[in-house]
Amino acid sequence: MKKNKFITKLFLGCLTLSACLLLSDHAFATSTEASEQENMITESSQKLAQLKETKQKLSEQKIENNNQLSTVEKKIQKIQVDLDQLEKLEPIGTISETSEPDNDHTVILKAHFSPLTVKENSATEKKSQLTELKQKRLSLESDSKSISKQESETAKQETQLSEKIAQVSKQKTEQVKQLDTRSAIVAAAKTHLGKPYVYGAAGPDAFDCSGLVQVAFASAGRTIGRTTVDQETAGVTISVAEAQAGDLVFWGSHGGTYHVGISTGDGSYIHAPVPGDVVQVATIASYSPDFAVKVL
Repeated sequence: MKKNKFITKLFLGCLTLSACLLLSDHAFATSTEASEQENMITESSQKLAQLKETKQKLSEQKIENNNQLSTVEKKIQKIQVDLDQLEKLEPIGTISETSEPDNDHTVILKAHFSPLTVKENSATEKKSQLTELKQKRLSLESDSKSISKQESETAKQETQLSEKIAQVSKQKTEQVKQLDTRSAIVAAAKTHLGKPYVYGAAGPDAFDCSGLVQVAFASAGRTIGRTTVDQETAGVTISVAEAQAGDLVFWGSHGGTYHVGISTGDGSYIHAPVPGDVVQVATIASYSPDFAVKVL
């Protein structure tokens, strides 16, 4: 019983820990969130290992409990058989004297009966044992139900935690891909720094604003429209302050934009400004966009 109580405490402890670790859904995160996700995965994996250990201990406890229950059942059956036999016992006797036959040839037999030597109060003791065994059986059956319930709850928690770990791992993988793509877009744009602005040009030696964006995205394996109006509809509109590396920043109103740049995610962007100028990095403070678009 002490072992069962220990298992129950361990089980409840793991449930509490795993409940704290049920992971909330995240949108694709920043690098800080990526670190948090990594910590979540590590900690959750440790708790999952504890759940598996608890599950194994519960299984061992259930086997032991069932073995005890089987032993008790056999003892109950044996005592019940013994009691049945005691109730059916009849006294056994011997013939001690006979009479001479009479005119009807009838012989009178005189018998002496000796009771069986049975331990005094044997039936009472066995009934007492039977009562104790039945109480123990009820207790073991209750333990079995409790263990089964704990096994079910542990399996449920294990499944939920495994699914959450898989979910966050998938998000982390997607996030890494996105960060790689974002970095690749910015890196591709930077390779063209210093090249002149030429209206309608899309490389390799000169660019206009939207041409630079199209070439940088293509270098990262992403397709995007050629004009600023096409490019502003390529994603979800966000504020300039929310722009991350690889997002686009625009000047003008929706449907009537006249300039575009590629955010570097640090308050700056890369763009091909105007005729007579070159591809360069500028700050939002020096020339502020009107809105941004999250493409990735």
